Amino acid sequence: MEEKQILHSLKIEISPKLKIKKRSRYKKNKDLIIASASIAIIILFIFIMLIIENRNLKRKLNSISYYKEKTMSINFSKQKFVTKFLFDKRDDYYDIIHKNIIHISYSLDDKEVYPTFISMLSGLENCNKDNFIVYHLLLSYKFNLSNIEIFESLKEKYQVKINYYIIPNIFGSSPKWTDGTDCVYYKILIPFMFPDYERMIYLDGDTLIRKDILEMFKCPFNDTYILGFPFYMGHVMEAYGIKKPEHYINGGCLLFNIKKIRHDYKDLDLFSATLKNKTKWGFREQDAINYVFYPNIGFLPLKFGIYMIGSSKYFNILSHYVYSPLNLTEGAEAVKDPSIVHFSCCWPKVWTNGTKNLFNDKDICLRYQKEFYFYANKSKYYKIINDTLFFKKKK
Repeated sequence: MEEKQILHSLKIEISPKLKIKKRSRYKKNKDLIIASASIAIIILFIFIMLIIENRNLKRKLNSISYYKEKTMSINFSKQKFVTKFLFDKRDDYYDIIHKNIIHISYSLDDKEVYPTFISMLSGLENCNKDNFIVYHLLLSYKFNLSNIEIFESLKEKYQVKINYYIIPNIFGSSPKWTDGTDCVYYKILIPFMFPDYERMIYLDGDTLIRKDILEMFKCPFNDTYILGFPFYMGHVMEAYGIKKPEHYINGGCLLFNIKKIRHDYKDLDLFSATLKNKTKWGFREQDAINYVFYPNIGFLPLKFGIYMIGSSKYFNILSHYVYSPLNLTEGAEAVKDPSIVHFSCCWPKVWTNGTKNLFNDKDICLRYQKEFYFYANKSKYYKIINDTLFFKKKK
């Protein structure tokens, strides 16, 4: 009797435990299923968001198909710099076999997007139908890639090829202009970056291209390394041992003789001088270019361009120090109707309601201010350019 009671009591005690254990397993399995489903939903959500973000990025960079890295070897310092290239996937659609190709480069960060955009647009507006422009944009390593969409909009109206190059922080410790950018130094990399080209035009973003510039692109070098517009800087030239005024040019509009520069290893000399003498140059890369290439420097024909200080007063000064009387007629014509206008020595810039230059020539400032917004009006970004560059500053 006692044994039966004991067994009975054991069954009573064991049964509830077995039931609790079964319930516990079921609950754990249920919780595991719920947790797994939740994780799966989260992963799926993240995956969907990544797809959306990727599509948005592709939409912003709608014609950029891939990124390609290239290593530039700078032998003098045994350093290697990696530059990322962004190429246009629509190149195959361009019928340029029988056209003259003009290579033009700019250097910029986010501050110069709209002025550079207008400069490029003006070049395309005035490009002869038998010519084809390839733009090479040297971008700051801090550049906001979404701004590429602005430049890509040019392809909606014009046949043009645009390559983008993201420059690493090579010149971070170099002295800066008042705007704090190191983009001014990027132009000296042109002989390194484009060894397959014989020549290339470089323009600052504060320029307007008013005529077809194929003739300028094909100017004979006559054994010079570089061609540019004269820029009389007497005290600066004396400090660097530049004895003749005709051997100093402005750095905002240049034609590089890439073939000769690389053949004579002047690309290395220029890069070395810019980095090693970083406290020497008063006018930054402009002084370095004139110093390294001296005396093999030439002038672009006057008819191709002027500065904003290129009024008749400034030309009279240049003619006294630089030009012979034979240049006077050509120079006078250049002041009236140049191929390129460079808004140099104009503070503030004409697009920010600036109406003064070095000689307080208000008429010439207003003239090119109207031209700047004439070209701006041809783009779909006209309103934002006005609000950002002009009216906002005016207020």
